[in-house]
Amino acid sequence: MRRGRLSLLFLFFVFAGPSGCDFLGFKTWEWRQRLTLHVETPHGVVSGGSVVGIEVGSSPNWAPGTGAGGMSGRVAAGEASFVEIAPGRYLFALLGNGAEQIPYYTFFPADDKDRERQATELETMRGTRDVPRDRWPLLVTFTDIDDPTSVRKVDPDDLAASFGPGVALKRITLEITDEKVTKGRVEKVLGWLNEDLSRYRTDPSNPFTSTLPREIGFLRKR
Repeated sequence: MRRGRLSLLFLFFVFAGPSGCDFLGFKTWEWRQRLTLHVETPHGVVSGGSVVGIEVGSSPNWAPGTGAGGMSGRVAAGEASFVEIAPGRYLFALLGNGAEQIPYYTFFPADDKDRERQATELETMRGTRDVPRDRWPLLVTFTDIDDPTSVRKVDPDDLAASFGPGVALKRITLEITDEKVTKGRVEKVLGWLNEDLSRYRTDPSNPFTSTLPREIGFLRKR
């Protein structure tokens, strides 16, 4: 996203006022959504999810650098959904790759492109649906839960390759909810994500310095 676009997006959320408000043609919408992973294991189906806050802004036609009626969105707060597959082995769904776009494709027909109306409906909508396969988020795991550099991408169609025989991703669901944004759960699993992470980034003697995979940045949003 260009710098000018980022500045305008900031204006959406600072000056447009309450959710759904129209300020000089700038509009904003907000909702909370829970993404849940449902995984089959040799010991039965396990599931886990997290609630994130979504903010979306729409710009007027006159706004420079945005195009006519441009819309932008972001995960404003929350953390990655995850589920424990086996003791010490976790599957994470990262917050990047257009997490704010998933509701449009989950709750509305594919040929419906009226994003402003959809955003308005999502603010008051409540319910759960299966996320279409082509809109599943990026999935990762850590071969060593105590080592941030051990993050590995997971093939959603072949969880057995990462977790062993009998493990398969059955479905991913999305719920529009009134629940509070999830905080602190991912840090309990990834102990290095708080205090140790800054040490990893700044300590010249630490092998993790300057080598942290970009996926680490999509584990939470504050």
